[in-house]
Amino acid sequence: MIKNKLIYGLLFLLGITNACLAQNDKIEINAKLAHDVDSMRIAFDFPAVAYGVIRNDSVIALNVLGFRDIETKEKVQRMDYFHIGSNTKSFTAFLAGSLVDKGLIDWDTKFFDLYPELKEKSDSAYFDITLQQLLSHRARLINFRDEPEVSTIIAEYEKTLNKGLSISKKRYYLIRQILQKEPLPFYSQCDDCYSNAGFITAGLMLEKVTNRTWEDLIMELSDDLNLDLQIGVPVDYNLEQPKGHINPKYWVLDIDKDLVPISDQLRMYHSFNQFGLLTTPSGNISIQTEKFLKYLNLHLKGLQGHDNYLKSKTYQHIFKTFPKYSNGWWVDEIDGNIEYAHRGSNGTFYSFAGIFPKRNVGIVVMINTYNEDGLTDIIKRINETFK
Repeated sequence: MIKNKLIYGLLFLLGITNACLAQNDKIEINAKLAHDVDSMRIAFDFPAVAYGVIRNDSVIALNVLGFRDIETKEKVQRMDYFHIGSNTKSFTAFLAGSLVDKGLIDWDTKFFDLYPELKEKSDSAYFDITLQQLLSHRARLINFRDEPEVSTIIAEYEKTLNKGLSISKKRYYLIRQILQKEPLPFYSQCDDCYSNAGFITAGLMLEKVTNRTWEDLIMELSDDLNLDLQIGVPVDYNLEQPKGHINPKYWVLDIDKDLVPISDQLRMYHSFNQFGLLTTPSGNISIQTEKFLKYLNLHLKGLQGHDNYLKSKTYQHIFKTFPKYSNGWWVDEIDGNIEYAHRGSNGTFYSFAGIFPKRNVGIVVMINTYNEDGLTDIIKRINETFK
């Protein structure tokens, strides 16, 4: 009996020792990662970077580095919001999945079954487009993402509008005009057929079957899941939140600096502001890092076969219906493993979300400016750390 007690006691102490060593390793790993990420932040001239990793239901890394405003040097905080641009697309697909689960719409519901009044003047190539085609860039609608195309379309359609329309109604009239445009060719690369217009159109479908605005639907979803989403950029929510930053040279502004916070006047009256409002279902929400990780974890659990807010079969459908791009997510096969990811930017923020089912890992990285190469380097560094 005494011998057994000694054995159990030694095992207990060994367990405590191993747990302490594991905790020390975790602290050391995260400290090294924070040092490396901050070095990259400085090298690439990012005002701030927020990142996090979730694995097996546990947040194993969560950090924010840098400044809300590069001029005032106000420190960024862990609970701060970042704008996620086109990562909003996954939220619109997620919202669609919830309405499918409720029996209000099907993935194969046709747009013109809900909006028959728009069919007469629309190009016949769009007559059979479905919800999941719109959510997967397969409806052949125009890209509606590059400045020349966007500014031309907005200028054209605004001539036909009455003042005082709600933003939801403005989106309706925008899509009415876009459906008259010549469709995109049948591209072999999803990059070429990537369409913000498709997600605006999908948003209209969700509005029709619920008789509610996309904004109302997404905020209800946020409340249900305790995600604390905010529509628009962080300073729309609170002026003390992180500001988006721009390179004046790329915006054709007479400012002799490489990086400045976007001014309130420019933010409100530049054409990109109207574009952001019109494309809200496609790319215009902000979120905190930890809440974003929580959202990714729902998807990881769903892919493992667990029902949560959505049914597991709905998660399977979201990710596995199409190759390359499926219902709000890019689909990649790397070393035989299927991975899902997306990036998003409004030109003043940039974000990444990645789901790695084989490792049961979700990764989020967000910055308050735009820099493709720098964000990619940080993603690689984080991925290597927790591989």
